[in-house]
Amino acid sequence: MKRNSFFNFIILCLIFLSTQSCNKDKVPQIDFTIDLNDPANFDLTTLGGYRVFNSSVIVAKDVNNNYIAFSAYCTYDACLIKFQTTNEFVCPCCQSHYDTSGNPTFGSATSPLTKYYTQLINNILHVYS
Repeated sequence: MKRNSFFNFIILCLIFLSTQSCNKDKVPQIDFTIDLNDPANFDLTTLGGYRVFNSSVIVAKDVNNNYIAFSAYCTYDACLIKFQTTNEFVCPCCQSHYDTSGNPTFGSATSPLTKYYTQLINNILHVYS
C-alpha cells in the first residue's frame, strides 16, 4: 500500500469510527400503538401491570395510573427488566432498580433507561420517541 493510500485509509476509518460513536447516543426511533381493549394487553389495564413490545420496549401502568415506557433492558448487563408493584423496574440478573423516571436507584447500573413518550387517547396508547 502506498503512503498516500494508507493515510487516506486511516482518515476514512477515523471518520467512520467518529460517526459510529455519535450514533450510539441517539434514542432508537419507535412509534407504535397499543389497543388496551385487546385481551392480549390486559396486564396494562391493571395498576402495576406491564408488557414488553417489539422485544425492546417495556410499557407499564404505574401505581399513579400513568402509562410509562422505557427501553426494556438493564443498562448494566442488558438483561430484560421487569416492573414491580412497588412502582420500580428491577433487573433479575444484577438486581439493579430503576424508578419510574428510568433513573437507577440501587445496584450496579449507573446509566438511566431510555425513556419513551406515551399518549392515551380513548383506549389506544401511543408509544413513541
